[in-house]
Amino acid sequence: MARATIHLADELDQEIESELSYGDSKSEWIRHAIQMRQHVDPILDEVYESYQREERLELVEAAVRKEVDRRKDAVNGGSGGY
Repeated sequence: MARATIHLADELDQEIESELSYGDSKSEWIRHAIQMRQHVDPILDEVYESYQREERLELVEAAVRKEVDRRKDAVNGGSGGY
């Protein structure tokens, strides 16, 4: 496995640490974040240039929030036929 050295702002490092549960690995957390970006970036390329990072982030946050809310509504709305 390749090794990479990265530099993180102290605040970002602390945020990542706070996301970890017992037994979680910071390296695994970062690998997962990279994989998510690899999956999403090609889709975002359809509407944004690579340097438009803030716009990309805003769209991802809005789209994920909308979908999570939709799924929560479906579960809470009794759509299971009970």
